[in-house]
Amino acid sequence: MSCENISWRSGQELLKQATLVEVRPGRKLRVLRQEPREPKMPTCLLVHGSAASLTQYLALAEALKTLGYGVVCYDWLGCGLSDKPDHWESYAFDELLYDLKAIWDAKWPGKYFVVGHSFGSHLVLRLGAMLADTMLAGDTIAGLILLGAAKQFPEGHPIFRLPVFVLQWLQPSLTKAFLQMALASNDPELIQQETDGCNANPMYMCKAYYRQVRNVSDDEIAKCRSLPSLLIRGDCSIL
Repeated sequence: MSCENISWRSGQELLKQATLVEVRPGRKLRVLRQEPREPKMPTCLLVHGSAASLTQYLALAEALKTLGYGVVCYDWLGCGLSDKPDHWESYAFDELLYDLKAIWDAKWPGKYFVVGHSFGSHLVLRLGAMLADTMLAGDTIAGLILLGAAKQFPEGHPIFRLPVFVLQWLQPSLTKAFLQMALASNDPELIQQETDGCNANPMYMCKAYYRQVRNVSDDEIAKCRSLPSLLIRGDCSIL
């Protein structure tokens, strides 16, 4: 397959190779790993946004694989086909960071581009800051790529103070509003796919996640300044 033939529908065969991995005790995540065609080629570690799924990266993963890059992507705890424990503390932002660090620690040798979308960009920046503290970031990170990023996202949105049963009733409306901001495409098949995915998220996870979310700090951003970085954000981006 050439890159010209790749669309958002691509990558379904690649998805079949994703497996459930216990990245840390009691935390099983769906992880997709594809090693690069040649050892000299870098790998792209792809981190999705809040309450999303690795499926958002399937077309990109297919294109990267076609070009010979390695690919690693995963579903956050509570998202996609990862485990969905009904425990408040499981969705603390530090816990999500430690999951990402565990996936990073399981990497194969070579250079990595670390890609984050929306709030995933904050996880990526915090990982970069953590690695900078060990003096190893420049040895392994070829660059950071931040998609639809913002320095500040809403922390503890008041709507998520509502009881879970009310949030479940509101979920279709919340999903529709979110996708109007998140998707640039009007393709009805894509919209339906993402609608089904969002509505499959348990609202106890969304409540716990959004009430505990934390923006990256200025100190953490400063630690990443030595790393090559690319910020991609459209003029009309809302997220």
